Amino acid sequence: MNTPNKKEPHSTSTAATDSGLLTEISRKAIKCNRPDSSEYLGLLYQDEMQIVQLTGYSHREVQVTALNNQIIPERYARNQRSISNEEQIRLLQTHVAIIGLGGLGGAVTEILARIGIGMLTLVDGDHFEDSNLNRQLLSSTDMLGRKKAEVAADRVASINPAVETRIFTEFFTQDNGSEILSGVNIGVDCLDTITARFVLEECCRTHDIPMVSAAIGGTSGQATVIQPGDPGLQLIYGDPSKAPQKGVEATLGTLPFAATAMAAIECAEIVALAAGRPAQLRNKLLMADFSYHSMEIISFE
Repeated sequence: MNTPNKKEPHSTSTAATDSGLLTEISRKAIKCNRPDSSEYLGLLYQDEMQIVQLTGYSHREVQVTALNNQIIPERYARNQRSISNEEQIRLLQTHVAIIGLGGLGGAVTEILARIGIGMLTLVDGDHFEDSNLNRQLLSSTDMLGRKKAEVAADRVASINPAVETRIFTEFFTQDNGSEILSGVNIGVDCLDTITARFVLEECCRTHDIPMVSAAIGGTSGQATVIQPGDPGLQLIYGDPSKAPQKGVEATLGTLPFAATAMAAIECAEIVALAAGRPAQLRNKLLMADFSYHSMEIISFE
């Protein structure tokens, strides 16, 4: 099921040339100070909300217009200096599909909503159950029995209304993969089966988009970035037809700190790609064991 979570916005070009919108943003802008005491013009969320209600533009259009005119939405103030205005705009114009909304996917969703990825497609056919509570950030006792994709969309809306969401309350397959990845810029593998990862990889190749992949098991995890022309998962798992369906997580379980840490590594690569920077883990495999605080990067080249 494909469920859009928000109405279609005006075109970005219309917002960029609307002098009335810029006038309202400029009128609401306030002088702010960074922790190092340097000054900038900021836009508070309550003022952003008033501009949205007054002009009919979306939160994302208001934020992009503000950033284009060196006015920083306060929610992104701590992104500054590590992420430029131009890169923040790129993030807001990027569409990411998160496939799997469990331990990895829930944390990835949270981080990407906060940093300002502008469009998220959220995919999972499962619902929350008791065994998720040890590690899945989107789960809580109040959410037991609810569909993961619907909970994820609600969470995104509560964090950052500039982020538009599409939800699919079904599992990713060869049959629905093309529809799910339509219009997507980056695919994110947060799956828990190896066979499903190969399906996602092939669909990302077909759509000519990169895939950021991670897997976890016990206290360990791995991450890589695969561009359409790369050998990809076969370098990790071998022949797809002979690869096991499940990884070590089926035996070792999944601990919350491993899930959250690997999700953060995935997000670092997603943000790099969205900002137009090179992915550091392309043709490489990062392997981490948090029992020993060890981390190693293996090159495939």
